[in-house]
Amino acid sequence: MGFYKDESDDTFFPAIYITEDKVLERQTQALRDQGWAVIEVSCAAIVRDGDAGVKEILRAIEFPYDMPTVGDPVGWTEEFIEDLHWLDLSKGVFVVLKDYDALFSVHDAPEYYNAKRMAQHLQTVDDNLRYRHSQFAYGDYDPPYVLYGMEVSREKLDTVLEFFEGRATIIEDFDEDNPGEEYPPLVEYRQKVVGGWLGMTVDSEDVEG
Repeated sequence: MGFYKDESDDTFFPAIYITEDKVLERQTQALRDQGWAVIEVSCAAIVRDGDAGVKEILRAIEFPYDMPTVGDPVGWTEEFIEDLHWLDLSKGVFVVLKDYDALFSVHDAPEYYNAKRMAQHLQTVDDNLRYRHSQFAYGDYDPPYVLYGMEVSREKLDTVLEFFEGRATIIEDFDEDNPGEEYPPLVEYRQKVVGGWLGMTVDSEDVEG
């Protein structure tokens, strides 16, 4: 079973970094050097159990408050990760699912529930976080630059690509002079898909990268 089940899923464009290529490692350091906030969620920790997963997300986002005691904890973490007003996002924010392929064990097949749940967190980052600061005026950066990605080993790459039904983009490199620039093939693919929805051709100048 794949990620795309509902119409709302179609707005997610996965960005995959292959562990062995070291691109993620280099780009992460380059962004840190430029003052970006880097949020790294360990999917290996999430594998243990649901409570560990919630705690790992709260750790990664440096959540400064008490966790609400009512409602769905997973729903709360999605709410928190689209906010982040307590962090300095003035340069930008890069949200990474480390060891994402840890969520693709044989015990989780074929639904891969945790893999979908964590991908939905990135979808929330892409759909909501990049606009939230301008909407709610939590900061004077308006809106923040947002990048996201998931780290996958070559061993599990085919499984993950199949899960995303051919819609994922592998990030093969980045601009070392401008590490916060979104990967051009990913931008072009998104433009093509969105243009198809709108029934028009979308030029790169007309779409925010």
